[in-house]
Amino acid sequence: ALLQSEHTADSILKLTDLLDYLVYRATLESVPIEKEVQLLENYIGLEQLRYGDHLKLNINLKGVTNGVMVAPLILLPFAENCFKHGGPSKDGDFTIQLYLKADQNRLRFSLQNTKKRRPDESTATGGVGLQNLRERLQLIYPDQHELVITDSADAYLIELMIKLNANGKI
Repeated sequence: ALLQSEHTADSILKLTDLLDYLVYRATLESVPIEKEVQLLENYIGLEQLRYGDHLKLNINLKGVTNGVMVAPLILLPFAENCFKHGGPSKDGDFTIQLYLKADQNRLRFSLQNTKKRRPDESTATGGVGLQNLRERLQLIYPDQHELVITDSADAYLIELMIKLNANGKI
């Protein structure tokens, strides 16, 4: 804002929507999947401002059926993890592929990102974020979800599948 960026107004709107969601929806038992998608789009939009042309996105969020309800903040932590630990590959681009499809019976979500170049992998430190996500999924969707994480040399991939009951509710 101080530099009078042309992105200031858009950034403030996205941040306002993020904060509104965190304050008013995060404590609900379930939210419409459309709200989770909007939250992801706003978060990714803010990150796009930070990375600029070095961020290459391939996003498919079109396969979402209205009326599907999910636990709030079930997808955002994966996106946050992607931006926290991901980064430019050897070619200098930070590439992210995101896919989401949700209907009355099932939610499928995958997120793949390139990894930061690290001179010494032994200095990488792990957090508790993914463990917390696994535990949260087990509490909210016991025996109704599958989370597969693939950590390769150049990329990180998460694949989440959640079985919803017949009416798209938790």
